[in-house]
Formats: sequence, C-alpha cells, structure tokens
Amino acid sequence: MYFLLVEISHPIQCILISEEVPSISIILNERRSNSLKGYFLSKNDLKGSFYTHRPKREKPTSWSFENGGTKLNGEAILLKDKKIWHPYQKKIKSHEVNMVIFSGLSSKLSKITNNADLLKAASGFFKIGSGCYGGRINKI
Repeated sequence: MYFLLVEISHPIQCILISEEVPSISIILNERRSNSLKGYFLSKNDLKGSFYTHRPKREKPTSWSFENGGTKLNGEAILLKDKKIWHPYQKKIKSHEVNMVIFSGLSSKLSKITNNADLLKAASGFFKIGSGCYGGRINKI
C-alpha cells in the first residue's frame, strides 16, 4: 500500500530526448517490477508504448516498443559521455549514465513507418533527463 501512495504522491517522469531530432522524445512515467513503461512521442504525436528493461545476469539492458499488434525489441546501450557503461565494470557508476542508444530501433521501426525524422532520431543517441537516475527513476 505504501508503494502505491508513493507513486500517487510523487509521479515519475523520466524524459529521454533525441539528440538528432529534439522534437522526438521517450517519456517513461510508470515503474514496473523489471521495467519502466512510457510512450514514444514525435512532435506531441503518440507513436506507441515504450519500455526499458533492466539488465539481468543472462540478458543486457533492453528496450521494447508496442503499437497495436506490432511488438519490437532490442538492446539498450547506456553511456556516460559516450563511454559505454555495463554492470561488470567499475569506472562508471550506474547513476552517472547520461545517454542511451537503442540498438536496432531505427531498422525495426523502418518496417512500420517511413517518417524520416522518427527514423533519424531512433538511430541516434537519446539524452537521459534530470528526472532519471542512470536510466532509472530518481527515488524521492
């Protein structure tokens, strides 16, 4: 019950903004047991649901996208100032991560859309906003 009250009293909002096309963003606003859920926006036009999944021993950090019956997924590569972070290194702390690239997102989206700006954004880096904590939501 306490968890539910915290979620209601402190809404979460982690914003990832495309460095290539700043009008395209991913807003993660729901915490789940093993992922963050949100939506993919292009110029305030909802493109679909978007999820980021935490790494597990047997799987890397990943992403998934859903739009109607379409489901896409791939690996998410987290970075600090363009240096790759992974859970088995000690130089970069997870809370220092400030960028992400969604591997395969652009090529998979190209099968369902020909929106040049969306594909350009999906192929590049997304800056992780201040409401996030290394790809995770800041705890209040």
